[in-house]
Amino acid sequence: MSRYVDPSTVTGHVVLRDVTVVDPQDGSRTPGQDVRVEGDRITSVSATGAPADGAHLVEGRGRFVVPAYQDMHTHALNTPEDVDGAYALMLANGIAGFRQMSGDRALLKSRRAGTLPSPTGAPDLKATSGDLLTPLNASTAEAAVRAVREQHRDGADFVKAGATTRVTFLAALEEANRLGIRLGGHLPPDLDPREAARGGVWSIEHLGPGVTVFAAASSQEAEVRAKQAARKLPPIPKVRFPGADKLVMKLVKQMAVNPATSTSEVEACAYELADGSYDQAKAEELAALFVAHSTWQCPTLIRVHTQQFGDAPAHTQDPRRRYMAPAELRAWDKSARKFAKLPEATRAALRGHWDAQLRMTKTFADAGVPMVAGTDACGAAGIIPGFALHDEFDHLAEAGLDPLTILRMTTTEVARFLGEEGRFGRVATGMPADLVLLEEDPLADHTALRRIAGVLRGGAWWDRAGLDAVLERVAGRPGAH
Repeated sequence: MSRYVDPSTVTGHVVLRDVTVVDPQDGSRTPGQDVRVEGDRITSVSATGAPADGAHLVEGRGRFVVPAYQDMHTHALNTPEDVDGAYALMLANGIAGFRQMSGDRALLKSRRAGTLPSPTGAPDLKATSGDLLTPLNASTAEAAVRAVREQHRDGADFVKAGATTRVTFLAALEEANRLGIRLGGHLPPDLDPREAARGGVWSIEHLGPGVTVFAAASSQEAEVRAKQAARKLPPIPKVRFPGADKLVMKLVKQMAVNPATSTSEVEACAYELADGSYDQAKAEELAALFVAHSTWQCPTLIRVHTQQFGDAPAHTQDPRRRYMAPAELRAWDKSARKFAKLPEATRAALRGHWDAQLRMTKTFADAGVPMVAGTDACGAAGIIPGFALHDEFDHLAEAGLDPLTILRMTTTEVARFLGEEGRFGRVATGMPADLVLLEEDPLADHTALRRIAGVLRGGAWWDRAGLDAVLERVAGRPGAH
C-alpha cells in the first residue's frame, strides 16, 4: 500500500486506443495504433480496430505513447523505511525504474529475500551497488579488492567508487573485471579518465566529478592536474570500529547535500584554469576513447547545477519544495546558507564551470559516447524526485542535445546500459506494460515528455486527474526525501 497512491481501478485488459507510437530506437512515429495490455505485459501493437470485448479503453487520438522513463542515478533506497513519497513523485512523472547508487548489505539482503518496500505504483529497482568504496573499506589496494569480492558475493549489480585514490580505484577495477561485476562512479582526482576508460570502467557519474575529466581536455593539462591533486578525500575514517559503517553513511549523506560547499580556493582555480584552457580537439579525442571503450556517462546536469548554483532562487524558492519532507528542506536550507558564505571568487568559478559542462556533454553526444539520464535525487539539495528527471531533460536540451537523443537516454539506452537490450524501453509486443501517454510529440520538443496525459505502470493505468491527486496528497503530507 501507499500513503499517496490509490490502487488503480483500470487494470487487467487495457487498450490505449488510436495512439501514435514513438519508437526511441529508430525515431519513428506510427499513428493510428492500439496498444493492448494484459496484466503487466504488452500483448499487441497494431492498427486501430474494433474495441476489444471487456477491455478498459483509454482514448489516445492525437496523443503519443512512449516507454516509461528510467532514472539511472538516484538514492531512493537510502531511506527504505520511508520511500513512499519519492516513489509517488516518480510515478506522477512517468518513471518506472531506477538505479540505486548507494546500497549496502542490508539492502542486498532485503532484495534477495523479496522484502524491499513496494508501495502502489512503485518503480522497479533496476540495479544497485553495495557499500560505496571509501577510505573505510578501500583505504588500500588490498582492502579495495576485498570490498569488491564481498559485494560480488552479496549479489551487488555493480560496485560504486565513492571516494578513492588512483591506486585503490584501479585495484578495485581490475578485481571487478576479473569477477565480471561492473564498476562505476566517481573518478578520483589523481586518476586520468583515459586510464579509467582503458581499464574498463563501466560508467562515469557527474562528468567526473570535479575537473578530472576536464583536465584531459585542457591545453594545460599538467597544470590543471597539479591543482586538482590538492583536492583531499572527505574526512572518512580509515579504520573499522563499532558503528563505523553508520558513521560513514551519516558523513556521506551530510556531504552529499551539496559537496560544492566545501570547494577550496585551489579547486576553484583548477576549474578556472581547466575552463580557460579548453581544447576542443583534445575533448574530441577523449570522447572517441570513451566510444572505443564503451565508457558510459551519466552527466546528472541537474545535480551539478544545484551544486554550483547552490543558493540560486531557482532552487531555494522552487515551488515544488512543497513535496519534500520538512527535515530534508532544513538540510537544504542549511547547505544554501553555507554555500552563500563561500568567497565570491570561488562561487564565480563554480558558476563559470556550467558552460564547460554543457559543452562537454554536447561534445560527448556528438561523438556518440553512450549516455544515460540520471538526477542524483533523494538526498541532494534542490533535487525534487521525479520532477528532477524532467529538469535533467531541460539541461540536456540546453547543452544542445536533440529530443530523440534525450528520449533514448531514459529508455532504450538504459536497457543497453544495463545489459537488458530488447527487454524493456520500447513500445512493442512482449515488453513491460510501463508506458507514458503524452499530449504532444516528444520528437518535436523534449518538453512534451512532461506533458503527461497518463501513466501505465505494471499494467495499471493512472490518468492525469489521478496523477494530480497523487501530487496533492504528497503536498498535503510532505514526505519525499
